[in-house]
Amino acid sequence: MFRDIFGISLLVGVLVIAPLGASSPYFLITPGGTYEIGTQPRADGPPRLTIPDEYRKPMGRMAFTAVYEQEASWAEVAHAQIAGQAEIVPAIAIRPPGTTQEQVNATNQRLIDESKPVAAVVGLRAAGFPVEITGQGAQVQSILSGMPADGVLQVGDIITAVDGTPITTTDSLVQAVTAHAIGDSLTLTVHRGDQDISLPLRTATAPDGNRPIIGVTISTYLFDVHMPFPVEIQSDNVGGPSAGFMFALAILDGVTDGDLTRGYFVAGTGTIAQDGTVGAVGGAAEKALAAEHDGAQIFLVPKDDAADAGRWVHNLRIISVAKFQDAVDALCALTPLPSAASPDPPTPCG
Repeated sequence: MFRDIFGISLLVGVLVIAPLGASSPYFLITPGGTYEIGTQPRADGPPRLTIPDEYRKPMGRMAFTAVYEQEASWAEVAHAQIAGQAEIVPAIAIRPPGTTQEQVNATNQRLIDESKPVAAVVGLRAAGFPVEITGQGAQVQSILSGMPADGVLQVGDIITAVDGTPITTTDSLVQAVTAHAIGDSLTLTVHRGDQDISLPLRTATAPDGNRPIIGVTISTYLFDVHMPFPVEIQSDNVGGPSAGFMFALAILDGVTDGDLTRGYFVAGTGTIAQDGTVGAVGGAAEKALAAEHDGAQIFLVPKDDAADAGRWVHNLRIISVAKFQDAVDALCALTPLPSAASPDPPTPCG
């Protein structure tokens, strides 16, 4: 955040010599909104979750959350510094050097599109349905200047292993990299042209300073998913992978008896991996604030983001989770409210 980098005295000093209306090298991250995931049509469009009639069950109120990202002028930076309830982050954390906004948008769209079938895999498996997701590696779409991958990897490379562990999807690559500490060495197996080559790299610090990265955008090569019945998710104009966890939870609720929310309005954020790991995200504080503003009573958040999520809220119950099953267990432990969508005990609660 800006206050951690500069402090208020230097901020004022900068503003003395920079016109307040001038562009700054920062973005503002502000509360976006809650997006309810239900099987009923909405006033402004179709349901966000579509499940065939023969499998669809009554479900409670669940929502994913989002933030707004906008380029900030110095005046907007100054206002946010004083008013709070917004993150001020370097522009390179949102739009890395050499990357256009169109590329950022395309990457975020690709990430949310891939998160949907992964969420279906997790949710349907938890409900007892057979489902499989496949891929043949993580293909490099772009390389961030100055990062470890710069000059080592090439656009079009297909990463098939990290330290000998097979990589089949973007999700498995992210897990393999983030299992390392910042600055660790790792070895990538890469399919390039008609050759398989080994490339040593070290992880670097992500622009937000919280995680290790190698500095590429990726997509799953030959991505495919096999489900017993179709599940469709509408995400409006929201991008990125951080809705995946709530997608999975809503799918589980939508195909099983009872109301997994127990009558509460449950919002949340987090990425989801095929093994049920709930991954950290950005903007947890802003997302929690949006959830509280829109009437949510419970906010589910990755454990690494729990402290941040509680920074500005007052009446929202924050529940941190590491795995998908943690969220199911936490909801099952709630005292049900009379407003539950179904009187039946939730099937996932056993």
